[in-house]
Amino acid sequence: MFKFFDLFRKSKIGDHISPDKSIFKRKYECFKRLLISNDRALKIITDLEHVFYRDKPFTLAYVLIQSEILIGEVYSIVEDLNEISGGEYPQLFDVAEKIGTTILKDLEQKKKIDKTNLILPLEMLSRDNMAEVGGKAANLGEVYNRAHLPVPQGFAVTAYACQYFFDYNDLSKLIDNKLRGLDVNDTETLLKISPEIQSFILNAELPDDLKRELRNAAIELKHKSGSDIRLAVRSSATSEDSEASFAGQHSTVLNVTEKNLVHAYKEVVSSTFNPRALYYRRSRGYMDQDVIMSVACIIMVDAQVSGVMYTIDPNDRRNAVIMISAVWGLGVSAVDGSTDTDFYQVNKENRQIEKAEIATKGTICKTDVQGGTKDEAVSDDLKDKACLEPEQIKTLVDYGLKLESHYGFVLDIEWAIDKQSRLYILQARPLKKSLKFIPEETPTTSLDVSEKELADHPVLIKGGASASEGSASGLAYVLKSDHNLYDIPKGAILIAHQTSPRYVPVMGRAKAIITDVGSVAGHMASVAREFQIPTLVGTHNATSVIEHSEEITVDASNRVVYKGRVEKLLKEKKAINPMKGSPTYKAAQAALKKIAPLNLLDPKQDNFNPDACRTIHDIIRFAHEMSMRKMFWISDDIKSKENIAIRLYSSLPLSIYVVDLGGGLSIDPEAREAQKEDVISVPFKALLNGMTHKDIEWSGDIGINWGGFASIVAESVFRDPLKEGRMGGPNYAVISGEYLNFNSRLGYHFATIDTYCGPVVNDNYITFYFKGGAADIGRRSRRATLIALILKKLLFRVEQKGDMIRGELKKYDRVLIEKKLDMIGRLLGSVRLLDMVLSDDGQIDWYVEEFFKGNYTFAANR
Repeated sequence: MFKFFDLFRKSKIGDHISPDKSIFKRKYECFKRLLISNDRALKIITDLEHVFYRDKPFTLAYVLIQSEILIGEVYSIVEDLNEISGGEYPQLFDVAEKIGTTILKDLEQKKKIDKTNLILPLEMLSRDNMAEVGGKAANLGEVYNRAHLPVPQGFAVTAYACQYFFDYNDLSKLIDNKLRGLDVNDTETLLKISPEIQSFILNAELPDDLKRELRNAAIELKHKSGSDIRLAVRSSATSEDSEASFAGQHSTVLNVTEKNLVHAYKEVVSSTFNPRALYYRRSRGYMDQDVIMSVACIIMVDAQVSGVMYTIDPNDRRNAVIMISAVWGLGVSAVDGSTDTDFYQVNKENRQIEKAEIATKGTICKTDVQGGTKDEAVSDDLKDKACLEPEQIKTLVDYGLKLESHYGFVLDIEWAIDKQSRLYILQARPLKKSLKFIPEETPTTSLDVSEKELADHPVLIKGGASASEGSASGLAYVLKSDHNLYDIPKGAILIAHQTSPRYVPVMGRAKAIITDVGSVAGHMASVAREFQIPTLVGTHNATSVIEHSEEITVDASNRVVYKGRVEKLLKEKKAINPMKGSPTYKAAQAALKKIAPLNLLDPKQDNFNPDACRTIHDIIRFAHEMSMRKMFWISDDIKSKENIAIRLYSSLPLSIYVVDLGGGLSIDPEAREAQKEDVISVPFKALLNGMTHKDIEWSGDIGINWGGFASIVAESVFRDPLKEGRMGGPNYAVISGEYLNFNSRLGYHFATIDTYCGPVVNDNYITFYFKGGAADIGRRSRRATLIALILKKLLFRVEQKGDMIRGELKKYDRVLIEKKLDMIGRLLGSVRLLDMVLSDDGQIDWYVEEFFKGNYTFAANR
């Protein structure tokens, strides 16, 4: 891209630039460095935008490292600009430092755990204590103290206590070293590192005062209850039950004796680093420092019946219902999907039961006298009996509506009824804060496909429950006992006997999930919805009906599985980054706002100065413009004899300045102006021929309705050429008889063309660089894709990231290089505003076809 420097060095122009050749040589070296840093910096900005706006998880560490490199390049740019200009812009150092410091501060946020009590009783807690005790414990306190509904008595071991435990054993350093550089998609490494970290925690000693307070809290709880107690020791990490549910990712230890309390506590803390928790946390945009384990210790409810209640249908916000899943015994089998559940759907308005689906329940989870839990066969008289009586359902609905009203959003509620028929709330968390009842909303997941259109496709399964709507097609991976879960190939559909949080680490590979057993209210169902993975549960026979490796299509919305691929059901839907709304996402977003936007557009505006730079991109833009002016001695008076650059006039509404290294223009050596006809540089002449092609309309509107914001954009991009003689800003061309480096900025985007076009085929090349636009990143990226497809048809080797395109063509004869440059000129003129038009990926192919038909204004019905 910078071959012109070598030509610049060899040309005779250096003989009359300055009497002090050493000064010029130093400026030349600085200018070369500045342009190299400029190129690197823009590539980093493009990469950061690409990483942020795509629908895949990213790490804050990567954004931080790239930002540090970017800021380093910008400091170099500012240093070189001041060297070139003789120190004209010292204030730019302060601007760069201020913006850079703010960016790094956004990205290096350290979560500080305030010093609190080690133990806090439940009666002292509410939602105000989330930072201290996490969502689960804080919400239990809220339900008891403010909503005034029954919960088991208990206490919370605070997040500060966990940090104290880690500091006491210097665990944080050990853990950080183990996790450094971990890619959670590398399952083999994840499965190796996770148990090592957990063993560090399980083998560490609790500080004596923490151990003492933990046991004292249990004794005090026993005295309050008036009898021996067992505890449920449950995770309540900071960030749990927030924008991300963390459903089923951390451990719960049930029926814990006083003797085993310390070990149970450490077991829950260590689950912060189990494979599924690590995968979930990183994929959802939470750093390790965002998830500090508080632990809720509550009196164990020896449940007769338990379950989960949703105060909305999670797949259909138009459906004003309460959904209840219930099992005999402890609710663990309802949330982990190990047994079928009774299902009840209740109308919120009239509180009538709309559905009552009674399952055949094979197993029951009970407390064990020795501690822990055990599974037993359900007695014959209970197998097919409904778990809940109508009055119990009524009470559950009353509690659900009261809590929803109290919180102001829909909830996922765990509950249990003990053997004395007392109902307890065990957990209340946001089902999803964005969910609310919208009766008129059009469903987004269903497809307008009739049963008649699908009649030719064999049905493998019809039924089950839609845990996460959508459709997908792929090869079935039927998980049997001799299969390794972590061997599931990317793009497969996971078929398993039951739902399980264990499947979370492979959700990045599975297109869909189907299970024999499970409910829409289970932990895995919650996570599947968060990751937008179509999931069908409770089919009863999926593992026996579907053959391993056969191609299938699952329509989870309509609860049907088809043999083969059903194209009509495979609607492309816009993917959403699962990190959106997370601390990592917000930090990267804040940093990017100070990096990528470009505010300095017009060099002739009064605000084109260092003090007006608000972003890293502004600094780069300002430095690039000023360095060009200083290096090529472009003064405001274009006829000044001090100008090294010559103003080129043509029919184009562009300001073009040319530096002739020799043999590029046929004009008098003293002339300060040139016409298009004076250009004899082979590559520049070819490019100009394309740009001035009779069918290119530089001042056309390509069918855009210029209203609102678009009219403002148009005015800034297209000025009246008769008034200003330019469009968007100065464009620079460094030329010789066989060489061209053309740097063009048209309003909100810029392009660089670097080419050599001579008689020796092996020396000939074109590199083309394009970035930017006035529209949003989606539209800009579509235009970049359009350009990429055109370049590929022109036989360029193309690299695209977001709205950045780099194309390269090498070793073609002179005639072909000229033809390609002519087409590049036409491309520049025809796509200049297409980012404002391309609202749909489906439009791109049409534009490509029309371009090669010579329809450069794209005048047709689209």
